[in-house]
Amino acid sequence: MIGNDFLYWLQNEGYGTIGVNIFYNFKQDKPDNCIVVYDINSPVIDESSSLSIDQFCVQVIVRNTSEESSRLMTKNIHENFIGFGGEPLKAGSNVVSMSFVDTSPHSIGKDEEGRHEWAVSYRMRVQSENNKYRL
Repeated sequence: MIGNDFLYWLQNEGYGTIGVNIFYNFKQDKPDNCIVVYDINSPVIDESSSLSIDQFCVQVIVRNTSEESSRLMTKNIHENFIGFGGEPLKAGSNVVSMSFVDTSPHSIGKDEEGRHEWAVSYRMRVQSENNKYRL
């Protein structure tokens, strides 16, 4: 869903390359330093019942061998994305009318390989055209 579009925003902002160090809904074993975007559950808003407005959530996990690098990249993504709205995340996609912080940047500890992970979550309202996101 919207997480796939978020990958393109990350790539266009210079955080990495999709399929190399930016991944969608699955954390690869390698590389050690990467970003993973997950589509996560979002509450349904009242407007979704009668208008073409839907709400989506993404969780962004930044993994790095350095705790400081993981923290700083997560903070940088957060600072750049705060207040995003009025345009699509990637060219040709539906417009994100507004975004909200669900969880601020925080450490989720180390993975089984000892790499540091930080996470942040966002909620976005999207104006669906032609009911693209409707089930």
